[in-house]
Amino acid sequence: MARIVSRLAVAVTALVLTAAVWSQSMDSVQVATAPDGVKYLVDSKGMTLYYYTPDTNGQSACFGQCVDRWPIFYAPTVSVSSPLSASDFASITRSDGIMQTTYKGWPLYYWVNDKAAGEMKGEGVGKVWYVLKVPAYTVMVGTNKDKAGGNYLVDGMGNALYYYTKDSVGMSACSGNCIKNWPAFSASSLVLPSALNAADFSTITRDDGTKQVAFKGYPLYYWVNDKARGDVTGQGVGSVWYVVDPAKFPPM
Repeated sequence: MARIVSRLAVAVTALVLTAAVWSQSMDSVQVATAPDGVKYLVDSKGMTLYYYTPDTNGQSACFGQCVDRWPIFYAPTVSVSSPLSASDFASITRSDGIMQTTYKGWPLYYWVNDKAAGEMKGEGVGKVWYVLKVPAYTVMVGTNKDKAGGNYLVDGMGNALYYYTKDSVGMSACSGNCIKNWPAFSASSLVLPSALNAADFSTITRDDGTKQVAFKGYPLYYWVNDKARGDVTGQGVGSVWYVVDPAKFPPM
């Protein structure tokens, strides 16, 4: 009898371990390829994962009816293979106490109307929901209605990008102490969400020979006093520094 109990215990343990391994593999994040060749993040079943522009500060702003329509994605352990890196994934505890997985600081969601693997019906919904491309976006759209007035350009990690009203198209008027306080934004390549038009971006060569990304000809900058993703403390500084609303830029 003792042997039978012992064998049952071993069998149950094996089943539990098998279930645990299966669960972890089901929670992995993968890269899918759309018909147009765009690569993007999906879960292990091929269901598309999205980001929400109001989550710029790294915390979820989606609750209530929002999360009913955009269910959260959470994996206790994320296993990935090249070209993804596990270090780009983390977990946050939402203000409702629920855990959620993040990618490069952006909380991840599903779209309730995606019914099958490969569907991306949530892309661009409300101009605030977007798939996550691979390689990762180098410029994204963030949202902060209270401090930025709505949508604005950020880098891939949610850091605000600014323009300087004293600049002109293709030319930076910021140097010396100015550029120390307002570092130039540069990128070796641009990966953009569908909300942004690649033709609106260019690269200028500054007087010191360094490169700087420009939007509609205007150079883009960081603000040294923005200490965390989602910060927009440079908004309105000196009445000459402002975030960039891609839909309303350049302002008239």
